[in-house]
Amino acid sequence: MLERSLTYLLSSIVEDGIGSANRIFEIRIGLSVRELRVLRLVRANPGITFTVLAERTKFERTLTSRTVSKLIKAGFIERSAIPSDARAFGLTITPDGVALCERADPLTAEFETLMLAPLSMAEREAFLSAVERLKVWIEGGYAGEVANRYPRARAGAKPFNRTRDFVGK
Repeated sequence: MLERSLTYLLSSIVEDGIGSANRIFEIRIGLSVRELRVLRLVRANPGITFTVLAERTKFERTLTSRTVSKLIKAGFIERSAIPSDARAFGLTITPDGVALCERADPLTAEFETLMLAPLSMAEREAFLSAVERLKVWIEGGYAGEVANRYPRARAGAKPFNRTRDFVGK
């Protein structure tokens, strides 16, 4: 059952794909795949706040924070205050960061082509289309549907308590 589980398969694909490529990115580009993800998100979203960046990376906040600090220290992104919120700051990519992304983009395309090599062109298009539709669903209606079916999944719901909630006692 586990090997056929969608979440297991997707997680395995991601971890194995990143693991295989990561060392090459570190050698050729000087950054890990995850560090490049942060840099690319900043490139695509000038002025992005740390909070939004942390949500979009899907990393733990501490990992996002360490990565942002490393990229600032390396001169690939800059941090600036947001006048409307003294606690927040915006992130923008520097020219050196843009140049680094431009060096990394062809390597990314090469790895993605290699990952999809066993699929025909029609299968690739169908696969990517299906994954995009799943992403939209997961980001949209899925969480609400889970909360409707499983009320304890709602924000603020009491967590499971074995002593209180165990049915077989």
